[in-house]
Amino acid sequence: MISKFFWILCTILIAGQHVSLVASAGDISEYIRKCCISGLRNARTSGSCATKDMAPAVIPQLWLGLCHSTFEVCCSRELDHQNCELGRLAALDGTRCDGGENVTSHSAFATCCRSCQIGLAVKASKVNCKDPLFSFISAIESYRDCCYEDGSPSSGSESSSIKSNDTNPLGLDDNENKVIPETETDPESESDPDEEGTIVLTGDDDICGKIPNLCAHICENTFDAYQCKCHDGFKLDSNNVTCSALPAGEANNKVCPSGYDLDELESKCIDIDECKELSHDCKISQYCHNTIGGYHCLNVKAKECPEGQHYDGELDECKVSKTAYSTEIRKQPSCDDGFNLKDGSCTDIDECADNATNNCHSIPHQECRNTLGSYLCHCKVGFNLDATSNECVDINECSINNHNCLPTQRCDNTIGSYICTRLQSCGTGYTLNAETGNCDDDDECYLKTHNCPYNYDCYNTKGSFRCYRKTTTTRYTTTPSTTTTTTTTVKPYSWETRYPAANYGTSSRTQLDCSSGFYRDSYGACVDINECLRSNPCGSHQRCINTNGHYRCESLLQCSPGYKSTAEGTSCVDIDECATGEHNCGERQICRNRNGGYVCACPTGHELKRLSAGSNTCVDINECALDQRVCPSNAQCFNTIGSFYCECKTGFQKRPDDDNNTQCFDIDECQVLTGLCQQKCINFWGGYRCTCNSGYQLGQDNRTCNDINECEVHKDYKLCMGTCINTPGSYQCSCPRGYTLSADGSTCRDIDECTTETGSHVCTGRNDICTNTRGSYKCTTINCPHGYTIDQEQKNRCRQNSNFCDGEDCYTKPSAYTYNFITFVSKLMIPPEGRPIFTLRGPLWYDNIDFDLKIVRIQTTNNVQKATDANFDTLKNNNQVNVLLKQSLEGPQDIELELSMTVFTNGMPRGKSVAKLFLFVSQHTF
Repeated sequence: MISKFFWILCTILIAGQHVSLVASAGDISEYIRKCCISGLRNARTSGSCATKDMAPAVIPQLWLGLCHSTFEVCCSRELDHQNCELGRLAALDGTRCDGGENVTSHSAFATCCRSCQIGLAVKASKVNCKDPLFSFISAIESYRDCCYEDGSPSSGSESSSIKSNDTNPLGLDDNENKVIPETETDPESESDPDEEGTIVLTGDDDICGKIPNLCAHICENTFDAYQCKCHDGFKLDSNNVTCSALPAGEANNKVCPSGYDLDELESKCIDIDECKELSHDCKISQYCHNTIGGYHCLNVKAKECPEGQHYDGELDECKVSKTAYSTEIRKQPSCDDGFNLKDGSCTDIDECADNATNNCHSIPHQECRNTLGSYLCHCKVGFNLDATSNECVDINECSINNHNCLPTQRCDNTIGSYICTRLQSCGTGYTLNAETGNCDDDDECYLKTHNCPYNYDCYNTKGSFRCYRKTTTTRYTTTPSTTTTTTTTVKPYSWETRYPAANYGTSSRTQLDCSSGFYRDSYGACVDINECLRSNPCGSHQRCINTNGHYRCESLLQCSPGYKSTAEGTSCVDIDECATGEHNCGERQICRNRNGGYVCACPTGHELKRLSAGSNTCVDINECALDQRVCPSNAQCFNTIGSFYCECKTGFQKRPDDDNNTQCFDIDECQVLTGLCQQKCINFWGGYRCTCNSGYQLGQDNRTCNDINECEVHKDYKLCMGTCINTPGSYQCSCPRGYTLSADGSTCRDIDECTTETGSHVCTGRNDICTNTRGSYKCTTINCPHGYTIDQEQKNRCRQNSNFCDGEDCYTKPSAYTYNFITFVSKLMIPPEGRPIFTLRGPLWYDNIDFDLKIVRIQTTNNVQKATDANFDTLKNNNQVNVLLKQSLEGPQDIELELSMTVFTNGMPRGKSVAKLFLFVSQHTF
């Protein structure tokens, strides 16, 4: 007869041992525990596994080989753990990972050191340490300790950690059940693994909450499993589950180990952050780094010390200077936000000088303007703040006519500004300057391109030229017929005649009288009388000049051209050519007298123009076509004869109280015209624009607002995880039955009907196991096969009723049935190599282990594709097998798989175990 612990007998047969008695399960458990503790103690005290001290326990010869193996395993793992911790501390201290003092395993030291370096880098980059992309390394404890902000204690006094990845050497009944989360992490939200994964008992799931009565007193989740602890006054028994009362006087006053504090609400031990609570004893030159259950003081070179202290190189710390002892420490005044203490007074902080202290750069085309105690963000020149989008948008100066381009130029808008492009030629009298883009005046006088006569002077004007008559100082002698320049020699005149008087008298009667100014000589000819010699007909201030038949008086005062002498001859006065008509101004010209001359001017608003015939005339000036703008940019110019007037453009008007008729002011249409826009009206220079509230869009009439159906417009972005319902100006998300809407209003969170927090007991059967699925739950009744009963210690396991078996039944009949429940979402994404969903591990001391997987039952509807053998595969590796999901499954459907494991020795079966896998595929993909 063989007991149900036939694994023990198999071990004995392999070692060549023959016994007549079978030891009890308690004996082997006690021996393995004592041998493991001896290995741990040996590693901690000697740092080596060479010496095997078996003194702590008397080991029978039968179990000596097994004890040696246990000693080696526990000692080696403890040494690896110590070297790993040294490697992690080396990474935290910033030293190299190629080894150091007291390192016995360079491989474990380097692996943990580099894993910690990776964790620190991920933590510094603000990336989620639990990102699925890091799944290949997140299973390493050193990475988790260095990357996570906080963690759960992995061990402690008065507790024992039960880890799911430790192989149970007792047999198949304690095989490891590994599970893999079935969904990708949503990049838009970071949920806890128990919310994102749907497979029961994941590595970091709430095992204590999902499986009741795991521990007698306190069940505490660890990263990969759970551990049991006891209340105050109790100690943990050797079975690591129950608690026994301590003797009087030995009651343990500490519920949690050192470095942890009890969370009374959740009855859990949480790590104490000594660094944040300032309960550490690190020096000022050291950096406090919190660890799970403790902290480390990392040395930091203190190159700069606080005021009143100096750096001590030998002690590697800052020490108080001697002069500081005599100086009274005064409390510095505190400053408000936006001010900094400088020279004992609060000075304004220029947040604009450093982009790190202002957020203006977060919006493009925005600049920071410092204010007293704060700062303001303004759009740059050429940009305006859009109230709807809260962004700085470019101002189209061309469209709102807010530019200074000429009428002959085209305005082209640019980002933040505009450019003026000439459309027309410069015209007669101007030449385009390619460098400046302006029309430069041609100087016709300098270029010799004028047509002024030889006796005229050329004077340049804007776009043309003028010809003025030359002036001369030459004296002219004028006769009735000609004007010549002559020099006359006057002979002295004598009143004494050469002719006899008698002859004169007798002849005068017979001849005609001479003209005035002449007399008849003795020869009978009329001769000029020289009045200047006979008498002095001119004044004393004049000189007498004889002329043919007359004389003229010339003033002794010489006046310049354009001036004449006064009647007294004492001074020169201006000649008013305009009054005397001596000017030569043309038609429509106005003669204006000037001292010594005159000018020909045109009326206001006119300019001089030379006609083809050579004469000049005045023509109207088109002020609206001048290079210099006469009306503002928001007004239109209209030319008139001799003047112009300005009319405001659309969107502008003149103020009644404004004396300047050319100035136009913007009309605020939003204030003047009520109801112009349905929702929002934005006034701008020369116009307005209608905008809508969030969730609406402007209609074709540019006035009314139409609701945006966000569910249809943004359907490709999956606004809602569940169903999207459009509402006026917005939308709402709803979730299917079995889900509840999260606080973000868009994601659906599964309702765990199986948890005790819901207050409802959905599965009421005695042997029912409730499995939460996405959007629902499953109640599975554990019906053990004939000859099996439910294990009282583990509800999902069926054990044989009898501890004894006979014949082949001992090897072919399963020793136990385990029931495992795995959930998936519909159409789960599967990588090419497959997704592991379950792991079954057997003992190492058998020659061979055979695994067999088969589909027992599939339940689904007709319109859902049923699972087949092609959806699953197995991957065997030595003593364990991984069940792989090769193809995605469509839900809803329930699948029952049966994974059997048979062990062989010398080609003969020596035991069997069956794991039943219940796969629940939910209806939804989330």
